Amino acid sequence: MTSDEREPQPVGPATVRDRLRVMLAVARSALDPRRWLIGGLAALMVAAGGVVLDNLSGSDQPTEWPWSIELGTLDGDRKVDSLLSAAGGQPIATAVRVAWNPELVGRPLRDVMRPAVRIVGARESWSETAINWSRFLVAVIVWSLAGVILVRMTAADVVRGESVSLAQAVGFGFRQSGSLLSASLISVSCFGVLWGLAVLGGLLAKIPSVGPLVVSLLWFIPLVLGLLMTIVALGFVVGWPLMVATIGVEDSDGFDGFSHAHGFLTDRPLLLASHAVIATIVASVAACLGWLALSLTIWFSGSAVSSGLDAFDSRSELQVVSNSLSEASLVGGGEVPARLVAAGSGESADIPFSSTFLVFWIRAAHLLFVGYVGGVFWGVVTGLYLVVRDSADGIPMTQMWLESDDTPPESLGGDVILEPGEDQSVSSDEPD
Repeated sequence: MTSDEREPQPVGPATVRDRLRVMLAVARSALDPRRWLIGGLAALMVAAGGVVLDNLSGSDQPTEWPWSIELGTLDGDRKVDSLLSAAGGQPIATAVRVAWNPELVGRPLRDVMRPAVRIVGARESWSETAINWSRFLVAVIVWSLAGVILVRMTAADVVRGESVSLAQAVGFGFRQSGSLLSASLISVSCFGVLWGLAVLGGLLAKIPSVGPLVVSLLWFIPLVLGLLMTIVALGFVVGWPLMVATIGVEDSDGFDGFSHAHGFLTDRPLLLASHAVIATIVASVAACLGWLALSLTIWFSGSAVSSGLDAFDSRSELQVVSNSLSEASLVGGGEVPARLVAAGSGESADIPFSSTFLVFWIRAAHLLFVGYVGGVFWGVVTGLYLVVRDSADGIPMTQMWLESDDTPPESLGGDVILEPGEDQSVSSDEPD
């Protein structure tokens, strides 16, 4: 489908400056609070799905709730003053930690790949394998749906300069749910077929005497299958976000998303790799700035209220309420005044009912931060797709189709205003 043809499109491939501008623009677009909500809800649904599956199976796999955030390279300095002090003493090392943090910004991909690794790894039982498959499907479905919504909103903002309403974006995402699932299942099915062929070799080896000899003689076949599985697995790791971006930008089907993503991997591997590094740097810096904003927000609010509580009494410290361990807090143990969560029994682990909602609001703030990081991830994926598409397909980064392009002007309502000098007479076939 064609994009907005009413504006002149640039001729020729995009320059390096244009590509950098797009990558910065998609990161800036993640400041939309609506996207924090979408990303946060997606992370919460994936975590909740894991808890439900664990309860059904009796598994004790740890669940990473959105408010128990893994900060990656920033884990060593969760306090703002600690990070600033480290920047003063070791500026280069701190800059590297801030600018390269794929563990923090890649949470959607991490949620999908963790159960996938467990599926092909050591398995204790078939039920455990089924649970891992369920975790994988939940993560793929939820993050694909949230991703295509975020991609659609980001692309419309950056490419067209138009704002897509939340209702329109969510409706678009649900309409594309079948395409999103089919694009992922194509890769999974290819891997499954190759895996099944290798499993046949194991069954053949169970034949007494002859089986092991035949399998050892033909071991080059499992090696070839292993190489093909490696290619398919790497293609899914890199290609899954691009599949979602293809469907979100182009409004295409699952096969088109699969073919586009793998076509980019084979046609423009160096361009894709180099701009993936740029995208990771941009996303890491944006995530660090968001973490600093969250940390200061929580600390300022807690310190201000604590000052009021201590106006006529002795000074009280800030205490963590969202996590069991202070080192797990984004602000290193300072969230709310300790007097608000001090139980009558004197046990610090007990939180009185009057302060129960403190936990809710602090966790809600952490959840929005995780949603912001998810918006940054899908934003840079959108920018990466636009850059590679411009080079591989020759489609300008300023071109995108929206539903409004197919809406005829007369269906918008209102009178049609004619330009000066335009013939306003109405022709008629009736004779005078």
